[in-house]
Amino acid sequence: MANEFNVTAHTNGSWWTMPLELLQLTFNGVGLFSSIIFISIVASQHELRQNLALLLAANLSMGGLVFCGPFMIQVSYMLINSVPDRFCSFRGYLYVTGLVYTFQATTLQTVHRLFVTVFVHHRQLQNRWLFLFLALIQFLVSLTALLPLLLGGHFAYLHDGKVCYIAFNDLFGILYPSSIFYFFPLIVQLLLSCWILRHISHEAQAGRAHINVMRRVRKERRVLIRLAIPVTLILGVGLIYFVFVFGTLVTSSSWKAPPYALHLSLMGISAATGAGMLTNAIINKKVWKIICSIFHCSINCRGQNTVHIIVQQRITAHQRTRIRTDN
Repeated sequence: MANEFNVTAHTNGSWWTMPLELLQLTFNGVGLFSSIIFISIVASQHELRQNLALLLAANLSMGGLVFCGPFMIQVSYMLINSVPDRFCSFRGYLYVTGLVYTFQATTLQTVHRLFVTVFVHHRQLQNRWLFLFLALIQFLVSLTALLPLLLGGHFAYLHDGKVCYIAFNDLFGILYPSSIFYFFPLIVQLLLSCWILRHISHEAQAGRAHINVMRRVRKERRVLIRLAIPVTLILGVGLIYFVFVFGTLVTSSSWKAPPYALHLSLMGISAATGAGMLTNAIINKKVWKIICSIFHCSINCRGQNTVHIIVQQRITAHQRTRIRTDN
């Protein structure tokens, strides 16, 4: 069954292959680096570990880690035109798992915002252990939900993309994860966001602490927009993939996706994931301040070391000159 969905054309000699693969490598490198830095900072700082919102943001970075890490390995194989190895299908499974994880993680963040705004007086719903338990369930669901696709051979090796992925004409392989794990969490997140904004706007219209409530409305809008950025990026750029899927399924055998279709689709998803993970690090101000301070410190330390080396060289040269003069 693994060969049923294989694309027959080969593109090893196409001029656009290497540029797209290098772009994929770059975007996934940005996403992987951003995810590792974010998780490391939150995990190493006791104050940040007590912040539930930052823990949930670190949970989002885990999705980028799961996607970008294996995909960088696969791009390395793509660049050297390597034949598919035994782990190719498993890496394809991890790509899609990372995207599923990202969508579920942003939904969990939105649920947290719902509990701290609409159900603000229900303290039991804001317990950090509750959300850590929900994050654990989300982790297990993300890892196991796509096993039927992996075991069923839906992550076949596609020659056009030199990657193991779900083919454009694999109806079950596309509809199963996209409907349940992509679009459903997106709809839930949209409905919860509307609920939050409607609740706060209702308080504003009721005239309760008008100025403070309006500030809360603006704050929640900013927070919800930040939560929606990774999903919006991935979904928006991921539409490239679904355009080719739609064309393949609707036209059946009368139309065939161009050879660059899978490369272009994966490059778009890689760009969206990398940008989403970088944005996640930037919009969380506490983490971003630490990153900036580390960056400035490294520059200053390097500059101080350079000055120290120059001073030592001048002192040594001056001492040698004095010795020659005395002789």
